[in-house]
Amino acid sequence: MAVETEIKLRVDHGELEQLRGRMDELNAEVKAPRQEEKNRLFDFADGRLRSGGSTLRLRSYGGDSILTFKGPVLEDPRFKRRAEFQTRVEDAGALEQVLESLGLAPAARYDKVREIRSWRLEAGTVEVCLDETPIGTFVEIEGAAPAIGEALEALGWSGRESIRRSYLELYREAGLT
Repeated sequence: MAVETEIKLRVDHGELEQLRGRMDELNAEVKAPRQEEKNRLFDFADGRLRSGGSTLRLRSYGGDSILTFKGPVLEDPRFKRRAEFQTRVEDAGALEQVLESLGLAPAARYDKVREIRSWRLEAGTVEVCLDETPIGTFVEIEGAAPAIGEALEALGWSGRESIRRSYLELYREAGLT
């Protein structure tokens, strides 16, 4: 089972700009430049994916479309961890028709502007996502737990409070979906 391990932190916009400079100093490679990302979530009419804590997402970003299934969040006191399976999609419109033919329908949508950096550390490589949304500015750090811990330490963010909720939950709390 592939398990995604990540931490999400709320930052102010000024911190995001400072972080870009710090990432440059630390030789964090730009994996994908700042660009719009569109996310569409699918579920059955009875909402069984959402009520079971799972998500089926079709993401469009940088000319690519990716279908991702995420299982329920696993118990972890520090990081958000969950099963994750994803694949690139050649034709997002055709995939949407397949999903709808299987009884799934669009259940929610949220968009953001995202920049992705890849950062090699002693404990492993992390992916750092710099996200600008209508509900605020966030940084997600994804990778193995020791590498995330090392990244937080290097940024001086070890004691910073993390957010375990998904973007969809945050958008819903803000009344935007």
